[in-house]
Amino acid sequence: MFKNLKLRVGHKKLRKELTSFTREKKVHNFVSARKIAIVFYASSKNTFQQVVDFSDFITKQNLEVTLLAYCPQKEIPQEFQLFETVNLFTKKETNWYGKPLAPFAEEFMATNFDILIDLSTEELFPLKWVVSLSKAKFRVGNLSYPDNPNDLIINIKPNEDLNYLISQIKHYLNLINNRFAQQDDN
Repeated sequence: MFKNLKLRVGHKKLRKELTSFTREKKVHNFVSARKIAIVFYASSKNTFQQVVDFSDFITKQNLEVTLLAYCPQKEIPQEFQLFETVNLFTKKETNWYGKPLAPFAEEFMATNFDILIDLSTEELFPLKWVVSLSKAKFRVGNLSYPDNPNDLIINIKPNEDLNYLISQIKHYLNLINNRFAQQDDN
């Protein structure tokens, strides 16, 4: 019961923040983008490794990548501390209804990324807050919850895993024919 109350209050606060929130929207692909952000749920070391591998794929395309993860524990598990390139915040770094309080989360939301990739496969309020209030121009993610803030929604079946979601995001971001990217090449 208390969890539902916290979630309702959190959603109400988020809707209030969104009334005055603005961002520049622009469709990007891997050719037109320069700065990409990845947001994910730090559920296991395997998940971390899959996201870091995806980040390496993006980096090899000469793109800047920033990673932000949420860990629902109060302390960062030791196995996650090996990944120094990931900004990680915990439940202890959120307020009582789930708003992230970590300074790097605020900085992350204020950054004008060309693409924000949300690798959440379930609704986690702290990540929803970050994605919803991100200044990223183009948001891509899974259809995992109501009021999804993403611009491009990849709908995968519940039995599909993170690797499948990543492969679909790669596929669709490569499919997007961005006329601005074509103009830059001339």
